[in-house]
Parts: sequence; C-alpha cells; structure tokens
Amino acid sequence: MSSSYLRPLAIEMGDDQLVISFNQTSPSGLEGWEENDPCRYANQSCKGKMFGKLKSCRRQREKSQALCKAHDRKLAETKKMEQEKQLLLTALQHNVTDTAAKQQTASTAMIAGAAIGGVAILGALVSRVAKKKKAKSKTA
Repeated sequence: MSSSYLRPLAIEMGDDQLVISFNQTSPSGLEGWEENDPCRYANQSCKGKMFGKLKSCRRQREKSQALCKAHDRKLAETKKMEQEKQLLLTALQHNVTDTAAKQQTASTAMIAGAAIGGVAILGALVSRVAKKKKAKSKTA
C-alpha cells in the first residue's frame, strides 16, 4: 500500500546509465507501519480531532483494524500449518521406525530361513554322501 504523498527522488548517473531511486522513508517516519505493525492504530482514539484530522484518523484506524484482522488470520493459518506439518513429521517418523522394525524382522527371518535352508542342504548332502558310501561298500 503506497502513500498518496510524493516521495523524494534520487537520480544518479552511473556507468552509462541513469539510476533513479525513490527514498523509502517518509518525513513523518511512519512509512511501512502496515507491514511492520498492522495493529498500531487499530485501537487509536480520534477524540478531540476535528474536520480533516478526524476523517484522516478514522480512515487510518479502519485501515489498521482491517490489516490487523488479516494479520491475525494469517498468523492463525500459519500456526495451523505448523501444527499439521508437525503431525505429518510425527507420522512420517512413526512410519520410518515401523518400516525399519519390519525390515529388521524380515532380515532376521530371512537369515534364519537361510540358516535352516543351509542346514537342510548340508543334511541332504551328508545323507547322499552316506548313501553313496554304503552303496560302494556293499558293491566292493
């Protein structure tokens, strides 16, 4: 939101180009209150002011109230988004932990299965070798 007042202008001549910049500070020093402190004038009293000052004061108060409400809504929305983000991070962490536990269980089961399978294969080989030895000893 810009002020209706004219802002001071600085014109400089730089490396083959003209640089024009606007001075961002106003003489009153109140420039930027809308962004920095939107609730600054929300509760201001316009008592004792007359004519143009009263109208200006009321306008500024109404503007500040509107900006303050919008600012509060934005803060509430940001807080809600942070809470949802925290919930999602917690759920993700739980899922990762749960998946890791299941993976560990699966790995343990796979190792146990491989060990049992290895023992079974070893047992079958020993049994076969033993049968061959018996068969050779009977024929010899």
